[in-house]
Amino acid sequence: MKMFALLTAAALTLPFAAAAQPNRGYSAVPASAPVADTLLTRSTLWKCTAERCATPRADGSHLTMCQLAAAQLGPLTAFTANGAVFAPEQLAKCNIRAKGA
Repeated sequence: MKMFALLTAAALTLPFAAAAQPNRGYSAVPASAPVADTLLTRSTLWKCTAERCATPRADGSHLTMCQLAAAQLGPLTAFTANGAVFAPEQLAKCNIRAKGA
């Protein structure tokens, strides 16, 4: 009976624990639509839609991750790292590495 109570309590708190987790990973919005469904920057795999590329990876330098994405995708109009949107000056530093820049 004690085990049942523990399992029930764990099952009830699981959705709340998941909801409390911060938004992890990176999201890059290129100025023009990505041409591929996936993108590989160093050892990071990104999944792309017509509007953005994203990866659940959340470690390392945020600026470096942004620059690696820009080098493959071209200029970015937005970049998010772990739920935090890059400020315009951060995005400008990122886009220095954009292909075609």
